[in-house]
Amino acid sequence: MHINPYLFFLLKDGEFIVWDYLHHSQFALEPEYMERLKLWSLNKIDSPSPIDQELEEAQLISKEPIHEGEWGWDYLSKIFHIGTKDIAEHLMGLTKEEWTENYLTYCQSIASHPPAFHIQKEGNPISLPQPDLSLLDQNGFLEVVKRRKTNRSFKGEPISLEYLSTLLFVSLGPIHEKWSDLEDNGLQILGRRKSFPSAGGLHPEEAYIVALRVDGLTPGIYHYDSVDHHLTLIEEKSVEAELVQLLYGQYFAEGLAVGIFLTARFEKGWWKYPHSRGYRMTLIDSGHASQSVLLTATALGLDTWLTGAFSDSNVEKFLSLTSTTEQPLFFIGVGYGNNMTVDQYMLSQLDSLPSGQSKE
Repeated sequence: MHINPYLFFLLKDGEFIVWDYLHHSQFALEPEYMERLKLWSLNKIDSPSPIDQELEEAQLISKEPIHEGEWGWDYLSKIFHIGTKDIAEHLMGLTKEEWTENYLTYCQSIASHPPAFHIQKEGNPISLPQPDLSLLDQNGFLEVVKRRKTNRSFKGEPISLEYLSTLLFVSLGPIHEKWSDLEDNGLQILGRRKSFPSAGGLHPEEAYIVALRVDGLTPGIYHYDSVDHHLTLIEEKSVEAELVQLLYGQYFAEGLAVGIFLTARFEKGWWKYPHSRGYRMTLIDSGHASQSVLLTATALGLDTWLTGAFSDSNVEKFLSLTSTTEQPLFFIGVGYGNNMTVDQYMLSQLDSLPSGQSKE
């Protein structure tokens, strides 16, 4: 017999739980079953046992080995990816009528207890100037897409509060006055339509603005209210040196005008998509949001840099996040740059490498 390689174990409420993340099944194991699995894994089985039949029926062991494909990351990533595959196979083969009935029945079952879709931070709202949408008329779409580039050298020049307002309004804010096709059909509207898609229309993202060089805005950390289009001060302070360290020393953040931390409010996804695949969609949503920011900033003549490498726990403290239901996922830097994919200091260090050493 061969052990199913797609298992992990955990202790919960005094029980040993085996989780088969390939077949999406979980079992509480008595000690003798755990011991039997251990013996199989060590290839120390001397005689058959009735337990083996139960383990085989549960697909924890098998007569033939289960093939493991190539995987270059660690076990956590493997568990996440494999464990969120093929989770709704029961929907395959449904007719249009059956699928629609199934979906509407589910929606009705959760409609009475939605999470809060609009959160407002404590503090006095800080008004933003009226967005100047004419600023975005200067470039064609193709030009903007081609000009978008990750820049790693910024000039330290400020942007106007009007530019920040326009950037936030178009990329993350209430660019649509209403969700007309839902409203016109008398459907319940919980969220807000934005310039980018989100799984289930949930838009779990929140934006925290790190003001470094914005004319008319005191340096500090702010929350952006994407419904009412205003800022709320979290903390007033100079943050550039601290920001670089939070980003694991990525000095490319030096000279930015503004930074945007995108967080996700997980409770939105837990409400509509309580299965683990919903977490995939939350991560993808942050990518949608960031691309909207990147393209809007580019259309405004600004440069951008982005990263997912940061000290999560310290960023949570930095943003004054106090609940595990909201977590930081991504960072976007915006400002006037030098159009350099590789900054001058890095280039100088590459030039100093010994002859023949790779510069990749």
